[in-house]
Amino acid sequence: MASFSSDSLLRLFNEINAAGQTILMVTHSVKAASHAERVLFIRDGEIFHQLYRGSLSQEEMYEKIADTLTLLTTGGAIHA
Repeated sequence: MASFSSDSLLRLFNEINAAGQTILMVTHSVKAASHAERVLFIRDGEIFHQLYRGSLSQEEMYEKIADTLTLLTTGGAIHA
C-alpha cells in the first residue's frame, strides 16, 4: 500500500507543479527524486552537486541520480 500512496502523492506533486507551484521535497528516495526537474545533492549543509532534468525522461533521470549516488559512495569523480 505504501507504494500506491507514494505514487499518488508524486502524481499530485506533478499536477501542482504543472499548475505553476514550486515544490521543495527532501528525500532519500531515488524514485521520488527522479520526478524532479532539479536535484540538489547536499553534504554538511552545502550543495555540492546538482542535476537538471532537461529533456531526460523519468527513467533516464532515475539512472542519472542512481549513477551519481554510486559515484559518491565509491569516491569517484562527478562530471556535470
